[in-house]
Amino acid sequence: MRLLLKHFLALVVVFAALHAAPGSVRADARLDAYRANGIIAERFDGYVEIRDSKAPSEARAVVKNVNAKRRALYKQRASESSVPVAEVGKVFANKIVNTAPPGTYFRQSGGGYVQK
Repeated sequence: MRLLLKHFLALVVVFAALHAAPGSVRADARLDAYRANGIIAERFDGYVEIRDSKAPSEARAVVKNVNAKRRALYKQRASESSVPVAEVGKVFANKIVNTAPPGTYFRQSGGGYVQK
């Protein structure tokens, strides 16, 4: 019971931290443009991926950069909250769904995509 309470409180801290997350992790003009055009997709785990195999090299660089920033943020939040990094990513993924531009594709845990 005590362990469950600890994890619950840690997730509350993670949710609160979402409002303090650096804007560059969520809001990058190039990322938004590629997401709106279906070239980059958001994933269920809080990271992004190339959705279009014909994506330009700039889009691939955006994915690499965004994922590196998110990975660092998720690790930091996980360490502060004593929860697994993967759980932090999933919390952020839920927030990203609400802030992503129309047209963004989201890869579900089963592998399929849905479009906002």
